[in-house]
Amino acid sequence: MSEPDHSPYGRTFGYADEVSVVRQTLANPNRYGCLLIGPAGIGRTTVMNMALRQIESHTPIHRFRGSEAMRNRELGILELVLSQAGSSTEIGPGAALSTVADVFAQDSSTSTPIVRVDNANLVDSASLSVLCQLAEAGKICLLAGAESVRPPVDLIAKLWLSGKLTRIDLNGLDQSAIAALAATSNRNTKSAAELYHETGGNPRLLNHLLFGEDQIQAQDRILWNIPDDLKPIVEICAITGAMPYEVLARLCPAEALDALADCGIVTMTRGRDAAVRISEPVIAEALRSQIMPSRNLGMFRQLQTVTDVGRLSGQSLYGYLRWALTLGYQQPADRVFDAMVWANSKGRYGDAAALVRAAKQGNPELALECIRAEKGLGNIDSANKLFDQLLAELDVARTPSRLLSRMASMDMRLTDPKSPEKLRTSLIRERLDSSVDQGRMGATQARFEQRGGRFVSSRNLAENVYRTHSCLTRHRVRACAILGTNEVFLGQVETGLHYITQAEQMFALPGITSYEAEDAAPQFFVAHYVAGEWAAARNSLREVKAGDRMKEFIGALVDLRTGHPARAQAALAEVLSQGHEGDFVDIVRIGRSAKRYADALLGKALDSGDPADVEQVDDRVDQYAWWGEFESQLYDLQTLALTRPDRADDQLFELGAAALDRDACTVAVWPLIEAARLESKPAVEKLGEVAPQIHGSLGHLAATIARAFSKGTANALLEAARESLEFGAALICSDLARQAQKKAVTDNDRTIVREARVLIGNCTRTVRFGAAGARLESVLSGFERNLVDGVVAGRSNSELGEKHHLSTRTIDWHLGRIYQRLHVANRKELRDVVATWQERM
Repeated sequence: MSEPDHSPYGRTFGYADEVSVVRQTLANPNRYGCLLIGPAGIGRTTVMNMALRQIESHTPIHRFRGSEAMRNRELGILELVLSQAGSSTEIGPGAALSTVADVFAQDSSTSTPIVRVDNANLVDSASLSVLCQLAEAGKICLLAGAESVRPPVDLIAKLWLSGKLTRIDLNGLDQSAIAALAATSNRNTKSAAELYHETGGNPRLLNHLLFGEDQIQAQDRILWNIPDDLKPIVEICAITGAMPYEVLARLCPAEALDALADCGIVTMTRGRDAAVRISEPVIAEALRSQIMPSRNLGMFRQLQTVTDVGRLSGQSLYGYLRWALTLGYQQPADRVFDAMVWANSKGRYGDAAALVRAAKQGNPELALECIRAEKGLGNIDSANKLFDQLLAELDVARTPSRLLSRMASMDMRLTDPKSPEKLRTSLIRERLDSSVDQGRMGATQARFEQRGGRFVSSRNLAENVYRTHSCLTRHRVRACAILGTNEVFLGQVETGLHYITQAEQMFALPGITSYEAEDAAPQFFVAHYVAGEWAAARNSLREVKAGDRMKEFIGALVDLRTGHPARAQAALAEVLSQGHEGDFVDIVRIGRSAKRYADALLGKALDSGDPADVEQVDDRVDQYAWWGEFESQLYDLQTLALTRPDRADDQLFELGAAALDRDACTVAVWPLIEAARLESKPAVEKLGEVAPQIHGSLGHLAATIARAFSKGTANALLEAARESLEFGAALICSDLARQAQKKAVTDNDRTIVREARVLIGNCTRTVRFGAAGARLESVLSGFERNLVDGVVAGRSNSELGEKHHLSTRTIDWHLGRIYQRLHVANRKELRDVVATWQERM
């Protein structure tokens, strides 16, 4: 079988092509694995780590690393694996092969385990021989990195000669990539060619030359400053992530711990989960990678003697249990459950799933947390199978109310909200007798109803939980946020935004978990966005760790509604090019429709087929939300309206009417306004009926637009255009101003024509020149820029003519072209445009 197509060189930062090849190879059951060859610092470890991050979460991964100490130790890197099976490294190669195969097979019930060997040239030949035979037998998929194919790596190279192992030679960054990297350095004075000649494209050497020796050696200096007698303490913190101060104080003098904190190596946190942590994550990673298996086991035994597992919590508990289970020490099921709850509450679903797999224990509580982890990872089918199995084995009469409430809540998270009849726990919900358990289920059911588009029911459920003070605060936070968005949808905009403000304040309280982020965070954005509170919508996730991708995405949606399609287009192109994350809003579905609309507004040719008919991304149950589907349909129809208005007007009206059938009058306003702009009389009538039901500025805007289209006069249309611009909807303003201008020309009303032209110019500049990076030099010639500078300086046309040796009439002609190109009517508007450009520079 031929190798996958790939570029032999690193053409982009991070070796994107090579990472893709490694990922495809590891996913191919007919391949033995992948061998990466390249000198130290070339990026072998980076490529392997990036590829492994893209592997399915249920695939077992075993990591080994060669070193000088391991080179001459028989079966050295497999020592820990053999010890787990009760064997030692003194057994023969055949026995070692079968023992290691059995250990790996324990974790390979669903997929072939991956074995990563870094620095393979520093691994003993016996270990590599065992791994190569397992790879050839299909028991593992081998991912190895080495500096060359000299012995013992030639054992792996023989697999490559068989045609079933992919080999990639990493030769560093090319000159174009080096030039891009050099542009980010303030101290570089060399050309890309010189840098390539000196470094050969080696990323580590490039960092050294471009960013200075101080930055590169900072990590080494910190490690050197750790006293030898305290290094085990720091390594324990690196492996576990955090350890309580009193535990570490039993292993070393308290003054030594304080000294480590004083020099910045560790940080001592405060509060309920107070612990000692390593200050820099990169230092923790470096320490973990240098710990040998035998030392790893010795340190755990030392820690075990001074640790009371019952007093650990949070990161300390999780880190300790993960370490213990990895070494084969079984732990109490209740402590494993507590650690899984903590990991899931922090959104660390992969860690929670790995912990329960390592524990190899089963009870309903652990099973439910495992389902939560699988659901968080997006493995909905697997989560549903586990849930059905748990439900079948459950004795409802003997099960505590808390577990029943959590099961009912999980059922609603795994069931399609469009099909509430498929819920599996209706009988369970009737047995809840605690207000806390009822609050948990009530908040989840309110979100379930909201995602299914049943807003009145959702509002009633959420309000009941929010006003029941015996419910837990975190359940009331979710209910408050859901209640706020429902009120906005149902027309009570000001009341809804008041609830959203309360929920945002409550979100900062302690005890907030991933469920609150999942249920409450979308409400902060959607409520402000639907209400037309643009600034608040853009900053709605400031208290939530949503990531730059989500912030860019919501900013792009706001830009589209406020008339900045160029800026939105650039942001959406970047957002959609990135990999999947756990998103609070369905980025892919809405983002693709929004991107097409931005492209159409800027005149870019669309793909074949009508936008509204393009097949969308398949809905996942855990991501489905009625509003997300509605918003993507609205963008699709707006795109269609730009080319086929005769088809789009009826569909836009039907979309608005469908929202009104669900009592979501605020949401219905937007498609009704778009349909009214396309001269749909039913949409104008319906908009006039709905507007009084919507409180706040959006209701006033809807009433003004409905009145303008009903009257059809130039003055009414111009008033609606002014209202739209004040509201922030530049595209609507531009359309209404054009219609007002056309009507005023017919009526010979020059005053309205003049004001409409100014509004059109302002909106057109926003749409055309709203992209970050747009400058006058990209729009005007050098001579024209000199004229603009003269106008800004206050020079008259005659003065400009004398300076450039041209007549006043010629200057007038050139300024007229500039006015037309920049969509301005006079010198004052031109000065305003230049001032706006200078603010962005």
